[in-house]
Amino acid sequence: MKPREVLARHGSSFHTASRLLRRQDADDVATLYAVCRLIDDIADESANGAERIDRFAEALTRNRPDEIPVEGFEALVRRRQMSLAPLAVLARTAAHEAREGRLIETETELLDYCYGVAGTVGELMCPLLGADPVRGRDAAVALGIGMQLTNIARDVLEDAQRGRRYLPADWVGYRSPAVIANAAVTDRAAIQTAIARVIERAESEYARAETGFMLIPWRNRLSIRVAARLYRAIGLRVRSNGCRYWEGRTSLSHDQRRRLAVRTLVRPAAGAPRPAP
Repeated sequence: MKPREVLARHGSSFHTASRLLRRQDADDVATLYAVCRLIDDIADESANGAERIDRFAEALTRNRPDEIPVEGFEALVRRRQMSLAPLAVLARTAAHEAREGRLIETETELLDYCYGVAGTVGELMCPLLGADPVRGRDAAVALGIGMQLTNIARDVLEDAQRGRRYLPADWVGYRSPAVIANAAVTDRAAIQTAIARVIERAESEYARAETGFMLIPWRNRLSIRVAARLYRAIGLRVRSNGCRYWEGRTSLSHDQRRRLAVRTLVRPAAGAPRPAP
């Protein structure tokens, strides 16, 4: 499957926003997404996933993009002179998860994990969008972390059913994934409160990300702002629905994504996340 097809199938919010990117940048972002998606899919689905991803991490550490089986990736790395260090961190984080699962214990561990699987993607995206990778790094990392926190808030039930808990143990009274996944459980308040805390932290990260948007050329800036708003809207909807995680995944319909994208383009400052006081 070609990178653009991978993005269209698996990354609905990113795919919507990518239509606004400059053509070459859109192709490069789709290629990077395909690499990240490949690593994620291997970690989730393959019996020997950890070993395969370990090999990817080693290849990335040795600056051998030709060993990553995604069409166009080697050419992208050479043309853009990309640093592969953040992608190696992502691969090592994914390999660890494939090998040992994931039971987050503290907020610090949660944020470290979010950096490993998504803040790194922000770092990689920064130069592809035309922003200075040094000046833009903090905002780009914040956006990746915010998006991953949204994923966590959205997918609590699915993750628990897979034996994983990304909500910090000390936020949920050390409840196991099995307890969280039990749809008949009556004591849900602590889990709902923890989800709300994750969303609140995501709001802080989205606000930090906004400070870096002006570093991106205007057309690409429109695209990444749309992507951020679409992702953020999912977390806000989870919160407005009372964090009722047992009802399953919250998502936006195609029409909802389209309307929000249009509103963002027409009034980019409206509804922007605000820094915590």
